[in-house]
Amino acid sequence: MMRIETFTKHPYITIGWATFLTLAITVVVRLPQLILLDMQALEYVHRFITPQRTEIFKAITFSGSPTVTISIVLILAIILWKMKMVYEALITITTAVTGNVACLFVKFIVQRPRPTTMITPASGYSFPSGHVVGSVILVFVIVEFGFQIISSIRLKISLTMIMAFWLAMVAISRVYFQVHYPVDVFGGGLFSLLWCETVLAAFRQKQVDLTELIHDKRGITHDL
Repeated sequence: MMRIETFTKHPYITIGWATFLTLAITVVVRLPQLILLDMQALEYVHRFITPQRTEIFKAITFSGSPTVTISIVLILAIILWKMKMVYEALITITTAVTGNVACLFVKFIVQRPRPTTMITPASGYSFPSGHVVGSVILVFVIVEFGFQIISSIRLKISLTMIMAFWLAMVAISRVYFQVHYPVDVFGGGLFSLLWCETVLAAFRQKQVDLTELIHDKRGITHDL
């Protein structure tokens, strides 16, 4: 997807992917220390389960479901397209669709079973958390592109704080319902951030390449 020199321009992306790969490997090999920490965390969270909290977290986890987050991303992309921000709309859609598909692919590769203590039904594999991946991607594209159509600094700050709180609650809800281990949530957040940055860097590199090509063509035409 990206040329090698593009990665050298963004070393944090390379380091990030190396970190995620290491984390995924520890999950695959079922590192005892990792499993112990995950189980202890689930046992601790289980103490706070109440009918009232469960109802609240049901609404929160629904708001972070792939169906909801992808729908919002599509709406944002349409708005950007209508405002003649075609480049931004294209990146928004590409990031969301490919990110969610890649998440499913990683789940299939790792194949980590979900916790046996689930208090709500959930299918599929556990690592990484699809809800977290979709939610992080949504917040990323809103901040990166959606904020370009908002002029008020105060509104941007307020929305950022609200989205950060919402994102944290979505992550907590997945552990609360015992459908994910904490590492799955962390892995989902890391994966989605890296995916967003990778796609964005790739698009920017393509834009640079296209600009250079246009300049080269103009130079050839001028010489002729």
